[in-house]
Amino acid sequence: MGRAAALMMASVFLSRILGYARDAVIAYQHGATPETDAYFAAFTIPDFLNYLLAGGSLSITFIPIFSRYLAEGKEKEGFHSFSSIATIMGIAMLFFVILGEFLAERLIPLIAPGFPPDQIATAARLTRIVLPAQIFFYLGGLLMAIQYARSQFLLPAAAPLVYNIGIIAGGLALGPYVGMAGFAWGVLAGSFLGNFVIQVYGARRSGLEFFPRLDFADPGFREFVRLSIPIMLGFSLVAVDEWMTRIFGSFLLAGAITWLNNARRLMQVPIGILGQASGVASFPFLAAQAARGEREGMWNTLSAALRWVFFVSCAAAAVIGILSREVVLTVFQRGAFTIYDTMSTASALSAFAIGIPFWCGQAIVSRGFFALKDTWTPTLVGTAAWLVSLPVYYLLRQKMGVFGLALASSFGIFLHAVTLYGILMWKTVGKKGLGQVLEYAKMAAAGVAASAAGTYAMGISTRWISWETLPGAILRLAAGGLAIAAVFFLCALLLGSRTARGIRKKRDVLHPPEVSGGEGTA
Repeated sequence: MGRAAALMMASVFLSRILGYARDAVIAYQHGATPETDAYFAAFTIPDFLNYLLAGGSLSITFIPIFSRYLAEGKEKEGFHSFSSIATIMGIAMLFFVILGEFLAERLIPLIAPGFPPDQIATAARLTRIVLPAQIFFYLGGLLMAIQYARSQFLLPAAAPLVYNIGIIAGGLALGPYVGMAGFAWGVLAGSFLGNFVIQVYGARRSGLEFFPRLDFADPGFREFVRLSIPIMLGFSLVAVDEWMTRIFGSFLLAGAITWLNNARRLMQVPIGILGQASGVASFPFLAAQAARGEREGMWNTLSAALRWVFFVSCAAAAVIGILSREVVLTVFQRGAFTIYDTMSTASALSAFAIGIPFWCGQAIVSRGFFALKDTWTPTLVGTAAWLVSLPVYYLLRQKMGVFGLALASSFGIFLHAVTLYGILMWKTVGKKGLGQVLEYAKMAAAGVAASAAGTYAMGISTRWISWETLPGAILRLAAGGLAIAAVFFLCALLLGSRTARGIRKKRDVLHPPEVSGGEGTA
């Protein structure tokens, strides 16, 4: 699991670097304008379609099904189910893509009600280019699931790299002639090559057998639908949070959606490297333990990954939150992207940073439910978190603009992650897991203390080193980041964090202690 997590972390890290290059090219060529807002809004309908039909998590719903067939020595039946799912759901995806092509201009006003007519037309045109990519994402997700079930992670890890390279190439080659449409064509090319062509090769190496099959009575297909329906029907905060910031952001100043998008991309670096990569890598192992009925062992495995990820993500949140201006200036401020854009993006990033540990946590905890084949609980909890957060988005957007929308996002994911953790603990080990709660509280308190110290220190340091120049921003990032991280680690030690002590004593913090109750489980 550690090797798989390391591979996925490396993939996500490189993917984020390429993602920054992609967004930097957009910022350099176009800045933050109505056209860039339209471009980012153009992904809402395709993302919703993918979420609706794929449940946003094909690997999560298909891996347990295919893994069971492999465990029972029924590989042929497993590929029969794969063929049924790919054929039936692929046809459904194609139908909705064609429907979306016709209805794009009517749907854009629903997802960006603050857009004027010309911006609606631009967003609809870009949506029509991006929509067909969902077919490749869907089929590629199934092909990746086959490889994950065989514990083969290399080619799935390459998918986001090729995807981002495609977008950058499209923007550089076509951008000067067709504007933001060049990036949209790059999305289509990158998804075809990275998420489909390469994954076909990888799945064939894993023994893929496919033949068109419209078998609605296939047991695997029926189980897939049963597991996917809760995710498809529920509007979980994890899926709709970005849509909410786009919808409410469309009422703000021109460029607001771009500021929020850029801030979110920066926030997603530690989330992807720590939370998502660890979640993807641990899921096959959690699913195997759950299939054997080892609930306590599954909780130990999940907790071991979660403690380490939460510890590092708290430090990352403190660094990114305090140094948000320096981060944004270093990555984005060049060309058409101005100092005003930097300040606005940094404002959103500082609020998004609060939610980083909880985004990382839910990425791991939710897979504990999926390993138990429980897709209802995460969906219902996520939908409830979204409904509770909905008025918060509205109120904070009115009072604080982009900062308020980002803060509402962090509030929602905190509610979602904490609730999920409590329910999963109760379902697996009950009260014996309560001893770990104090450990997470110590990490969070260390993050708050490091943030307070960092705010004071960085405020004083502006007398000697300005953040408004690139060399100054980089120097402050390097020195300030190390200092804040060091203060975080010291505070965690002083608060008695067992995870920090484990690192100090060079113990393997990923080795889970037995769940015997009390402090021993921390």
